[in-house]
Amino acid sequence: MKDITTYLQRILGTEINVVNATDEVLKGLPLYINSIYDMWNTVIFNKEVLLLVKNTQEQLTPIQYLKHKELLEKKTGMLIVFILSDMKAYDRNRLTQKKINFIIEDKQIFIPQLLIDLKDYLPKTKIITEALQPAAQLIIIYHIQRTQLEGFTYKDLANMLDYSYLTISRAVDNLVKLDLCETEGNKEKTLVFKATKKELWKKALPYMKSPIKKTLYINDALPKNLIFISEINALAFYSDMNNDRQKHYAIYHSEFIKLEKEGFIKETSQYDGDYHIELWRYKPNILTNNDFVDPLSLYLCYRNESDERIEMALEQIEEMISW
Repeated sequence: MKDITTYLQRILGTEINVVNATDEVLKGLPLYINSIYDMWNTVIFNKEVLLLVKNTQEQLTPIQYLKHKELLEKKTGMLIVFILSDMKAYDRNRLTQKKINFIIEDKQIFIPQLLIDLKDYLPKTKIITEALQPAAQLIIIYHIQRTQLEGFTYKDLANMLDYSYLTISRAVDNLVKLDLCETEGNKEKTLVFKATKKELWKKALPYMKSPIKKTLYINDALPKNLIFISEINALAFYSDMNNDRQKHYAIYHSEFIKLEKEGFIKETSQYDGDYHIELWRYKPNILTNNDFVDPLSLYLCYRNESDERIEMALEQIEEMISW
């Protein structure tokens, strides 16, 4: 509870004194409530608050939290706030829809009766200055989503991923330097991954960048074999999000520049156009087997968004990957 107290004081900018709930409060409560929660009393903005921390492994539904909240409000006359561990955006959204007060340390304070809805989704991690090269990032994502690249030679990788041998060599050096893979052999080196796909993804994620190099608008339809549906429309394909009327496409930046030089694209705009185009650092077609950009690259495009709809979509994307 000390950490929660410190968090509340830091976020709300006022001193918070938290004490164990008094016997007078506890004695009038049903036994099952006392067996599920540890309770503390505090005052926030002159309002008496009862803080509850679940002390069992039992998973409670939003309906159960709502029933407990209503019962405790009636019994104590106090504002009821649940102290929760981190949870998925979908579950947080269900709690907010039912106006259930909760606090998640370093994430969110939702107490609508006090007009408080504060969020902090930026992870407190050390700043990482190194990053994966585009080809190195492509290798990781391809290994996780498409084909396991364990034991592949540099020549195999170059042929499969449509890169030069030199680019693959530099990419693998990049991965080895960041301890994301190893190599075996001398004359003809092969790729070795020591981690599972899930472990590799988590380890590589801090070094990964959005594949998007630049965005712009155009009015000219691009060749269908070079473009892949992206942004909100791709999120809608992989999750329960609603589609967008704007047409969003991704294309490899070098291919877009080539089309410009050939006069295929007459004009570009930063503000408006029939097509919203993302210029990618690597070829989107390498990672997908349909008309949409691949799920993990799409995840990287949106992972820093705090919109709950997008958060829920990203969670669905992670759940669909065959780790």
